[in-house]
Amino acid sequence: MAMNTTIKTVDEYLKALPSDVRSALEKIRSTVKSVAPKAEELISYGMPGFKYYGPLVYMAAFKDHCSFFPGSSQVIKLYDELKEFKTSKGTIQFTVDKPIPVALIKKIVKGRMQENEAKQAAKQLSKNKSAKKIVKVVANKPTPSASKEEEQVIAYMNKLKGKQREDIEAVRKLIKKSSAKLNERIKWNAPSYYYKKGIVTLGPYKPDKLLLVFHHPAVVKVKSELLQGDYKDRRLVYFKDAREATKNKKELARIINEIIEMIG
Repeated sequence: MAMNTTIKTVDEYLKALPSDVRSALEKIRSTVKSVAPKAEELISYGMPGFKYYGPLVYMAAFKDHCSFFPGSSQVIKLYDELKEFKTSKGTIQFTVDKPIPVALIKKIVKGRMQENEAKQAAKQLSKNKSAKKIVKVVANKPTPSASKEEEQVIAYMNKLKGKQREDIEAVRKLIKKSSAKLNERIKWNAPSYYYKKGIVTLGPYKPDKLLLVFHHPAVVKVKSELLQGDYKDRRLVYFKDAREATKNKKELARIINEIIEMIG
């Protein structure tokens, strides 16, 4: 059934399958939607899939099995939990009689979403850095004074409401308390903290995910379970909410102060 290029929609693909196979793939479909409601369904390479800041996951039915395609990173990461299934690079094979557990599918999809969000955040940072370089060459504007920076932060916070304001305010306090050497400003349309050079900036806000982007190159030398990604000049930190961030405030402060110490 896979690689049928005449099929244009996921519904059309599933409709052509035997009822038991269709039911198995429908279950994966509904599970992915429950975890990633903003993901876009599509047919690519003749297979049903989802796109969320780029390819997310795919699935397909074959003659004697079905396959789920989450990418190689998740197959490697969850190797122990996938021992009962036949796997290869980026692929998990299963049958109607032995489907992939729903809880495992959810874990895989969440992992893929984090990977794609991290890539998107890195692209946005790179884009903004390039734009900033262009502005410097054309306008050569001076750095805002401390009072101007404070005004920008206040104006930013005044636009926020509800849980978003509460979460960001709580993280702001944690970061500011971590070191008296830090200064605060708005950079890339979010609260950002620097000491001589930029250290950490809040990423795009989501109700169930607070993202901190550590963009000073020194961060790659810091060892911490909070730091994610293997980028050459940055690391990412995810918190579920302000409460989780507060629980990790000591480690967060340690990361920041270690970077400041390396900056000198």
